[in-house]
Amino acid sequence: MGKKGAFGLLVGGGPAPGINSVISSAAIEAIVNGYKVVGILDGFKWLVKGDVSKVQELTIADVSRIHFTGGSILRTSRENPLTKPNGIDRVVESIKELGITHLITIGGDDTASAAIRLADTAKGAVRVVHVPKTIDNDLPLPEGRSTFGYQTARHYGTQLLKDLMEDAKTTGRWYIITTMGRGAGFLALGSCFASGATLAIIPEEFLQ
Repeated sequence: MGKKGAFGLLVGGGPAPGINSVISSAAIEAIVNGYKVVGILDGFKWLVKGDVSKVQELTIADVSRIHFTGGSILRTSRENPLTKPNGIDRVVESIKELGITHLITIGGDDTASAAIRLADTAKGAVRVVHVPKTIDNDLPLPEGRSTFGYQTARHYGTQLLKDLMEDAKTTGRWYIITTMGRGAGFLALGSCFASGATLAIIPEEFLQ
């Protein structure tokens, strides 16, 4: 264990560009400040079962270049401990068993909700910080900042739309493209605006 205890990292929800950059930055900063860093594999999937074997210690050598790769070196899952009987209690017990005193969760709405409940249940024994991750851009971040992953997703969406518009012109056909976004139209609107697509239909235009 590091001089100050163990520092945990886990990823929940769907994939998004930039996850490895967060893992790398957080791990290096924690190690430099005297913590052992524990990467928790597959989000809450194993912790909620009381299984503490699916972890790996991260060193600076392990993470110093992972920002060049996509995906998540810790993988991810949509396991939500809030939907399991006593799920959060088991997660807290597992984290304490691992000696983790500080935890960073990376994910969307479900992961954020679980992180809040985890912090409350741990009663200060585990300090929790959540990093909002969603390409949907549907979280109200300070100063209108976009969620990380959104700008990259919008960029690739724009490229796809440009290619399909060329196909539409060539074939004389209409193409309808759907994007992610849950109940938010940021990705669809942003991609359409940047590519000059004919029409964007977003959920905000309709009564929910």
